[in-house]
Amino acid sequence: MLRGLSVPVPTLFDAEGAVDPGRNARFTRQLCDAGVDHIFVLGSLGEFAGLRDRERPVLLESVIESLTRKADAWVGCGAPSTPQAVDRALEAEEMGAAALVVVPPYYLHPTAPSIARYYRAIREATRMPLLAYNIPSLVGYALSPELVHELGRAKVLAGIKDTAGSLDSVRGFLAGRPEGFAVFPGDDAFASAAIAAGAAGAVMGSANVLPRLAESLVREALAGRSDEADRLQRLVDDLVEVLRAGPFPSSVKFLAARLRGSDVGYRSPYDPLSPAEEEAVTRALARVEERLRPFQ
Repeated sequence: MLRGLSVPVPTLFDAEGAVDPGRNARFTRQLCDAGVDHIFVLGSLGEFAGLRDRERPVLLESVIESLTRKADAWVGCGAPSTPQAVDRALEAEEMGAAALVVVPPYYLHPTAPSIARYYRAIREATRMPLLAYNIPSLVGYALSPELVHELGRAKVLAGIKDTAGSLDSVRGFLAGRPEGFAVFPGDDAFASAAIAAGAAGAVMGSANVLPRLAESLVREALAGRSDEADRLQRLVDDLVEVLRAGPFPSSVKFLAARLRGSDVGYRSPYDPLSPAEEEAVTRALARVEERLRPFQ
């Protein structure tokens, strides 16, 4: 189950800024039809911190009921407090999640023993595979490999999504990991190298724009066809540079609409691109669009 390509999907809103079940359902089906393995809903790209509690089940229902082919749903359940995270995890499990992806408590910085108790409480309340989510740029601190591996050996954690911004960080979680412990890079630029080093797959935001490119890269890398995987990685790197030409996560939505006709929607403060931002993204796209065209 914890292997392959996971796509951290955006949350799509209607013209009034409410969660739009129809748009999210169609977006999910399009990705499933492209052959992705996992839909990761309510991650950072999904603006999870900005959703009201009552909106989460609306979104989860629209995504999980729209899964087709082999794909399943990973659900982000992290929260500032342990009771909040446990409640979110129980809700996700009840609605049909296949795995839980959980950032450690954010805003305030708890101690390592407190973080361990946080993950243990979620594990004790649920039965689904539980992955930690290391993203220090947004949480405010990093999870250590020592703590994560300790929780892996105790069968609390089944794996980790590491979005620390460096391949060395991914390698730190790969080195000395417990048997069967799944490591996924969350930075698209490290997908090929991380899989070659032993990662179980990759979590790739760029797959929202060109899912067949990401799916091909992960498939080739897992099969050990490194030359082809590295070639595809260079194309992913081109796409990532285009995405970086505009603000996150709006540039992802803009390019998903532009390159594959997805029906997207925004909520303040993550508004549609301004004319200047749209021009910058479009200009960056023009430099690489011909190379990316086979995957549109």
